[in-house]
Amino acid sequence: MGKRKKIDGVLLLDKPAGISSNQALQQARWLYQAEKAGHGGTLDPFATGLLPVLFGEASKFGRYFLDGDKAYEATLAFGTETDTGDLSGAVIREAAPPPLDAVDWVALCAGFSGVQRQVPPVYSALKVGGERAYALARRGELPQLEAREVVIHELRFLGMDGDGARFFVRCSKGTYIRSLLRDMAAALGSAGHTHALRRVAVAGLTAMTPLATLRAWQEAGDMTALQALLLPLDCCVAHLPRVVVPPEKLRFIRNGNDIACAAPHGEVALYDGARFFGVGEARDGRVFPQRLCALPPA
Repeated sequence: MGKRKKIDGVLLLDKPAGISSNQALQQARWLYQAEKAGHGGTLDPFATGLLPVLFGEASKFGRYFLDGDKAYEATLAFGTETDTGDLSGAVIREAAPPPLDAVDWVALCAGFSGVQRQVPPVYSALKVGGERAYALARRGELPQLEAREVVIHELRFLGMDGDGARFFVRCSKGTYIRSLLRDMAAALGSAGHTHALRRVAVAGLTAMTPLATLRAWQEAGDMTALQALLLPLDCCVAHLPRVVVPPEKLRFIRNGNDIACAAPHGEVALYDGARFFGVGEARDGRVFPQRLCALPPA
């Protein structure tokens, strides 16, 4: 492998089970030999699916993926609740599975749709007194996590998977699928944990490429195929209004100054013609730069 390269763009990676999001990120970075990379939202090691990898300047806009809605396919296993909320944890409660052929799955899903108050799992990255909840839990301390408001936009029963039930979930940021399935099992008078979890969409993006495919292309020296997978920087901000800055004002805003410019109130994506160069905030007839790309001259 050669010298690290400056690469800007977004890779929609299909993370495999058994590795952390950071491990998946570092493997993708190595395959691309990228100088800088981050990711747009952690997946648990047991989970698979869409992990946005943000190369170079794209890392400046990762919060839009973090704040965006997510969609998952998840399998609820009945009979045991675990301390982690998934199949990797220790059993902390047992209860007989419900009579699955008698469950009104539509009614169950309706009851857990919309605005919900949800208690996150103790094995989570939330901070309690300055420490991660999972770090406290690993020391045998059980942090008291308060219920948080989340929104379940869509919840559908997909069918049975052996003795487990599969669901499609589209939800707001901050939603823990492990908590959702735990609570659904409890509502049926049982215990349960998340047996499988796959993220299928982030902020409306769905296409993804497995690490194994990237590795095969890299080993074959097909860098063209690798490069073709990268989405442009503005895929991060596709939901924002687009403002084309007049050429005579580009120098001013690129240097950090606000400019007079007609734009809808709030956050906007800034363009030099067809070229995206950052995000600004528009108010009172002016646009204030917020986050700008360090891009080479066009």
